Amino acid sequence: MRLILDMSNKDTITLDEELRSLDLYLQLEALRFEEQFSYSIEKDKNINDGYIHMPAMIIQPYVENAIKHGLLHKTGEKKLHIHFSLVNEHTLCCTVTDNGIGRKRSGEINDMRQKKYSSFATGATQKRLELLNYRKKELISVKYQDLYNASGQASGTVVTINIPVKLTGTSEGVK
Repeated sequence: MRLILDMSNKDTITLDEELRSLDLYLQLEALRFEEQFSYSIEKDKNINDGYIHMPAMIIQPYVENAIKHGLLHKTGEKKLHIHFSLVNEHTLCCTVTDNGIGRKRSGEINDMRQKKYSSFATGATQKRLELLNYRKKELISVKYQDLYNASGQASGTVVTINIPVKLTGTSEGVK
């Protein structure tokens, strides 16, 4: 809780701080799912995460969405993979991949629950991205890709988030 509160007061954080907060969040989620949930967080070896600065709390809402909408309703093993790479010296790419039920099935479940509105978290995240992108040359972008198995059934979702970053220090974010 202390880490999240500290991060919410900052405009930017290091990638190292983002990685630590994601890991703590996922450890808590793993307790809820017991042994059916596994996750991994990886970054390319050339990334020096202490020198990369990014907006605070950008990735967590997408990770939470993957768990709440993709994995929660899935039977069997639930997997989440987060990967960070540098697109170029000014852009960090994060992919959040789950093996959940897919966006279509999740939407059907939400419709059955008669929740005909966009969730607060989704709307708040979209508004925050709009504010962060306001009058910026390099924008934070988010792309969704539905995954399917060989028989055409939904087998998860990939969310790709490209984030303009600031590099500090002599190593410029790259080892």
